[in-house]
Amino acid sequence: MQSSISKYRITKRVGGGSFGDIYLGVGANGEKVAVKFEKHGARCPQLRHEYKVYRELQNAPGFAKVHYFGTQDSYNLMVMDLLGPSLEDQFNKCGRRFSLKTVLMIADQMLERVELMHSRHLIHRDIKPANFVTDGGRGNGNFIYCIDFGLSKRYRHPRTLQHIPQREGRSLTGTPRYASINNHLGVEQSRRDDLESIGYVLVYFLKGGLPWQGLKAKSATKKYKLIMEKKQSITIPALCQGCPSQFAEYLAYCRSLKFEAKPNIAYLRGMFRDLFRTQGYTNNNSSLDWDWNRIDSGSTGGDRERVSGGDRGAPYGDNIGGQIDGGYQRTSRNNMGSGRR
Repeated sequence: MQSSISKYRITKRVGGGSFGDIYLGVGANGEKVAVKFEKHGARCPQLRHEYKVYRELQNAPGFAKVHYFGTQDSYNLMVMDLLGPSLEDQFNKCGRRFSLKTVLMIADQMLERVELMHSRHLIHRDIKPANFVTDGGRGNGNFIYCIDFGLSKRYRHPRTLQHIPQREGRSLTGTPRYASINNHLGVEQSRRDDLESIGYVLVYFLKGGLPWQGLKAKSATKKYKLIMEKKQSITIPALCQGCPSQFAEYLAYCRSLKFEAKPNIAYLRGMFRDLFRTQGYTNNNSSLDWDWNRIDSGSTGGDRERVSGGDRGAPYGDNIGGQIDGGYQRTSRNNMGSGRR
């Protein structure tokens, strides 16, 4: 596909998903950008909404800069910073298991990104490894960006700070593998749901999988029900078996939060930072602090420890590869009509 948008030449396709496709754009001076395309008439258009969310997050560390939004031919398109591989991509590169050190550094940055979103009255609603990406050479390889805000919405009014009401009967929104239990139950999402999803991502990284992967069902709806039932039935200690106790403490805290509660993210980050220190880890602000960069450099380091023993494959018999949506399909059956303000 060859075309031009403003000063950018569109070259090869570099990704895509349910929203459309992403192409590499090259400027007159060789600068590279990502260009997201969404076809007019898409069943669940999201790109214009995502652009508005990016505007709310402009100049915030850990969020890409958007350079342009407009239309061309039969497409909506958005030009933004070109970033690096997602954490799902890096996870696959590392044999689908991260060291405890890398997971703790990821946790700190994921919580920081979500806290900033929340401070700007937004919830993400689709936390998953594919929606956090590395810097792609923009820095020294140790900075993680949060992306993909097509499902994000305001949880409170930016001036009055009035919180959205708790409602039930909502459709499952996001990626079922990492969705909170309340999301499965049809409860309106709030800040607590983003945090619970982060907890599942961290366990996934540390153990190589989650116990509700690989469930078989005759339809997507039945599969989502099985995932929910497994999440409800497995205890937090069983889910976090083999992980340091802080991971179970994190999930227990997230599940205890009330709908309108402001999470104490400083407490959660502090808990993981204390664990980082007690393990004797140091952060030298070097790219080699991260598992994937040590693999690239040919140095595996000494902290690729196993936290649950056994083989490095997924412990729950589902070694799913890195699909664009990072696992089970992203879903929202109510077209997110509400809350898009």
